[in-house]
This record gives sequence, C-alpha cells and structure tokens, in this order.
Amino acid sequence: MINLEEVFSQAHIDFELYNHRAIYTNEDALVVKVEQGFSGTETKSLYLKDKQKNNYIFLTFTTKKSDFKRLSKLIGKRVSVVSAEMMEEQTGQKPGAVSPFGYEAHVPVIIDEELLAHEKLVFAPGRPDQTMVVKVADLDRIIEVLNLETYLLPAEE
Repeated sequence: MINLEEVFSQAHIDFELYNHRAIYTNEDALVVKVEQGFSGTETKSLYLKDKQKNNYIFLTFTTKKSDFKRLSKLIGKRVSVVSAEMMEEQTGQKPGAVSPFGYEAHVPVIIDEELLAHEKLVFAPGRPDQTMVVKVADLDRIIEVLNLETYLLPAEE
C-alpha cells in the first residue's frame, strides 16, 4: 500500500487522519467517530474481482446494499466480492478496513455518484486503527495524483 498521508501531504491535498482503537464494524466506526469528534459521510470500500481476476474497488455508503448487476453493467464484466482470505493475501488489509485508494497494483475505483453530493468522505486508509477524512471537492485531485482509473456508478433513479 502507498502511504496516503505522505502522498496527500506532498500533493497539498487536505485530509484529516485519526488514530484510534482498531475497528471492523459499522457500529464500532460510529462510536469512534463520536469519540474522535470528526465529521463526514461514512463509506465502505468493497474489494471486487471479475472472471479474469482483475480487481476493482467499489466506494459507496457504509449502509448501502451493493447492486452487483449495476456494477457489472457499468464496467462490462461480472464482478463479485473477493474472499477475505484472498483480499488479505493480495492487499494485506482486513475486512472492515479496506482503503479505496493507495494500491501498488492497478486497481480501478468505482465511485457511487451519490457520494459526490456530500462534503466529506470518511474511510479506512488500509488500517483498522486509522480513519481518514477527505473533502469530496478534492476527489478529482486525488484521482489525478494517484493516477486512478475510475468509473462513476450513476445515482439510482
């Protein structure tokens, strides 16, 4: 994993980084959010794969059920969630602490368009004992700096 704190600092991208006890569930994340006093929209990052073993990250709301038919239609390939064991082997990350950004290998990011209506996004930067907050307004700069291939999943009608 790339050190997002270093990359964002060097690129002058505003972020907040919080160190705390390890969290793996949405419930624990909400408690830590209150304890640490940060604000923003809670997100989750799903580590996906297609039949050709290409990986993708899907960045969406923590509480939103994923529509795999829509995701597959968007990228033109059927996708599914990678097993916890395979994800940990490939990324070193544990379920509940998957980062949307910062992979050494090429991993396209699918962004839920509905997230763009919010001011700040809250996510795990690849560690269960850290939380990062970035401004939605900085997403284009983050994508540029990290040279990410991205897909935008249109808002549901």
